[in-house]
Amino acid sequence: MKKQFLPYYISRALLSAVFAIIVVGFNWKAILFTAVLFGFFLLYLHSGWFRIDSEKPLLPLRRDTRGQQIQRKALILAIVLGLVTYFSLALLSNQSDLISLSGNIALVIAIIAYFTNQFVLFRRT
Repeated sequence: MKKQFLPYYISRALLSAVFAIIVVGFNWKAILFTAVLFGFFLLYLHSGWFRIDSEKPLLPLRRDTRGQQIQRKALILAIVLGLVTYFSLALLSNQSDLISLSGNIALVIAIIAYFTNQFVLFRRT
């Protein structure tokens, strides 16, 4: 860890902790979830995938044209998969008289697809 990124580390650690507590509650699982989220923030900072602007200590990551294209492709895929999942599960739940959680499941699949696709596309180069 570099001293110049200390404000970034502190802010992302707090953000990860707050988000983990909101998602899983105030228990031991929040510690694990916080560690994983903070690890992803560290990966983004130190991976070399983004340009780093040291003049903005809280938001140092900047996307170049390649990064913006990768983000665009990942977002399109996530939206398409989310919509397909949502409508497929809604159709299945209507036909089988089950309680529908299609919105929640579709959102989770879209988020996972977005980040997975981004990681894969960034790793290719």
